[in-house]
Amino acid sequence: MDVQTKSNEQITNMLNDWYIEIRARHLGNAHKLRLEIDKKIHNIEEDQNLLLYYSLLDFRHQYLMDHLSIGKNSFDKIESFNTPTDNLLSYYYFFFKAIHATSIGNYNLARKYYDKAEIKLKEIPDQLEHAEFYYKLSTFSCHNQQYVPAIKQASKAKEIFSKYKGYELNIGYCNNLSGLSCTHLKEYELAEEYFISAMDIFQKEKEEQAILYVRHNLGFMYANQNLSELAIRYLSEINSKSTNNYRAILIEACEHAKLNNKNKALELLEKGLKISNELKIEEYQHRFKILLAINNEIPGEKLEPIILAGMIYFEKENLYEYIDEYNEKLAIKFYHEDNHSKASKYFYLSSKARKKSHNKGALK
Repeated sequence: MDVQTKSNEQITNMLNDWYIEIRARHLGNAHKLRLEIDKKIHNIEEDQNLLLYYSLLDFRHQYLMDHLSIGKNSFDKIESFNTPTDNLLSYYYFFFKAIHATSIGNYNLARKYYDKAEIKLKEIPDQLEHAEFYYKLSTFSCHNQQYVPAIKQASKAKEIFSKYKGYELNIGYCNNLSGLSCTHLKEYELAEEYFISAMDIFQKEKEEQAILYVRHNLGFMYANQNLSELAIRYLSEINSKSTNNYRAILIEACEHAKLNNKNKALELLEKGLKISNELKIEEYQHRFKILLAINNEIPGEKLEPIILAGMIYFEKENLYEYIDEYNEKLAIKFYHEDNHSKASKYFYLSSKARKKSHNKGALK
């Protein structure tokens, strides 16, 4: 065996270990291994498969450490390689591409790649990888406004993780995600049970980042119940510790708007729009633009094209909750301006979207 082959084998083993730490959410161990690998990776320039494997795990590592830093261009380096033919590499390629597409709000594309990854998954015997897949599929379903499937997928992942030692954090993340889905379904008592269970695990493991995820979701749950001051208490803490959490920024801004704190809402909305523009997250670009226009109390005739621009994206991705919400806001605006024809039109479109949203969220 020549020196190059030995070196490549050693790096392959290190990459395998790196992914195991990433999958177990062991941030410190994953970071340490990444530093060790980065010292050796320049030795494998001829091995394209190994370089692709490294690039895939580098993306997955970035997502683990700060998933809100993922933007439209975060997969570009991986796309510079040929599509892999090796079964495991092609599974990772489709799986991570689905994770990336979900992160940037490209849900139709994400579904396509989750389907491709699931076919490849059948040939992978590692049950922990099956659990990881169903956890991330649950994340996709939740963001894609399919909450009943999301709970089932998280439960499936949790059942597998529970059979193995050292995966307590993963169980906590499954509980946190189920709590978020229950919040969307307005099952607040059950959501709180899931969040408390997740928080207990994360506090026991002293995982500060994971604790913040639960506190973010608790803030969202209180916002959903119009407990604005309590929601702001949680969300302002998140936003003081994270400079780029455009999701928490949007929720906090909405709660300030409910309390008529228009200047604070404006400050947050402008900040959130800047971040989502930099990352090219189309979903949040539209949402921040619409909410800024509403906060600035612009006339209905000027608000309408801003909302309609967002509707093109929301309809393409079948995001009926947003179609319902923003059509209703536009209808109310026109109603207050005595433009009853347009108010009636947008109330109807809102009602139509609400029915579709209900059917999609409860889809078995």
